[in-house]
Amino acid sequence: MWSTGKISEGTDMGGMSRELKVFTPGKQYSGEIHVPSPNLRTTDIFNSANFFWKDPAEKSFNDALLMFNVNVSIDGIREFQQFDRLQIRQPNIIFFHDNLKDFGDSKEKKRADVLKQKTREEKRIIHLVTKVRVNSFFDIKGSFYGLFKSKSVQKYIPLNDVVLHEVVRTQDKWVKKKIQIPNNFLGISTAYIETCSFDE
Repeated sequence: MWSTGKISEGTDMGGMSRELKVFTPGKQYSGEIHVPSPNLRTTDIFNSANFFWKDPAEKSFNDALLMFNVNVSIDGIREFQQFDRLQIRQPNIIFFHDNLKDFGDSKEKKRADVLKQKTREEKRIIHLVTKVRVNSFFDIKGSFYGLFKSKSVQKYIPLNDVVLHEVVRTQDKWVKKKIQIPNNFLGISTAYIETCSFDE
């Protein structure tokens, strides 16, 4: 699913779609979402007032993200269940990543150039730790452009050059495992960030 990083048109659901992986406590959802425009960043979609739905009448919850052609995975079971269509409530999404090659990074750099003229901010490195959920948490290192304070008021923060580890409690000890993500891009929910530290 993650080999091309394309935005497709004319899927069985019709219109434009984008491949996406969403992480909630203890689960991963791999599938597609509808997008209103191929030029819109996934982070912008997640930070909008409402998720984009081609048919809003289908919503069961106002804060739901519609995914289709979905594989649900849990630790130890890669494809636990499959769904043609699935609604995920936004407050449960810890982070997401897409596979749009160079898209997020190049757009962030362009935005950063504008911010740099105003704020003199450079690219920064940040280390984040999420809250513990279902006996696990995430240890994340990545870079961002512009002012982090201005990004932190958004629901999701875009990070590039990401190194992602999940730390899981098994019996009496914690085990750290690295998670590979396409293009080293991640959009993380500010609601799940417990601590942050900036590299000098």
